[in-house]
Amino acid sequence: MRDRSPEEPPVVILIHGIRSNTLWRPEIEATLRSEGLVAHLANYGYVDLFRFLAPVGRFRRRAIEQAKAQIREIVGESAVPVSVIAHSFGAYVFAHVLRECADLTFDRIIFCGGVTPSSFCWDDHKTRFNGPLINDIGARDIWPAVAEAVTFGYGSAGANGFRKPWVRDRRHAGLSHCDFLNAEFCRTFWLPWLRAGHYVEGAASEPAPARSWLDLFSVFNIRTVLFGLALWYGAPHARAYWAF
Repeated sequence: MRDRSPEEPPVVILIHGIRSNTLWRPEIEATLRSEGLVAHLANYGYVDLFRFLAPVGRFRRRAIEQAKAQIREIVGESAVPVSVIAHSFGAYVFAHVLRECADLTFDRIIFCGGVTPSSFCWDDHKTRFNGPLINDIGARDIWPAVAEAVTFGYGSAGANGFRKPWVRDRRHAGLSHCDFLNAEFCRTFWLPWLRAGHYVEGAASEPAPARSWLDLFSVFNIRTVLFGLALWYGAPHARAYWAF
């Protein structure tokens, strides 16, 4: 990655979540622009709750491919390293783009409320961005854990953290899933990091722990339920088979 020239404005890609392909863009874009940054939206279109939860690869793959094409174009045309702010499903999408496009490099990466699996291996990509990745977590945000529990492929890094090297899990007391997406939060926490790599601690005097009951989602998820149902229905047939 080449260094950013002080004369060139930083470029930031905004990647939205489901059901919000343009809702928060104007406020964040205006805030970034007021501080001398250039913002672009990687818009993969509107994804409703059904498509988000459906364990069907083509829905997610379509969003990934659309975002990938736009991100590649923005990075290719930019004279400076490009940063990324990705919310919710957008974080999941960008993690796939990062893994699949080994030729792309970035400046700063920020996730908030992401449904990326905590198992994502940032070690494999640490030379391709100016780390660490900032992973903003709202202490009242249950949706990443819910997404992990009720369908396949998602993770709860946006609720429970990555807890890995090259990532700073930054918790915020009192914030829920979309409370990051406003000018005040952007100005307080994101701009210092995007402009100068200055890290600002979470809003609480101490990092607010996630609710302990969220851990139940990691135990009583759909995979556990399906396995239990298979055992419950299958056991009588198995006994009958072996008895015969």
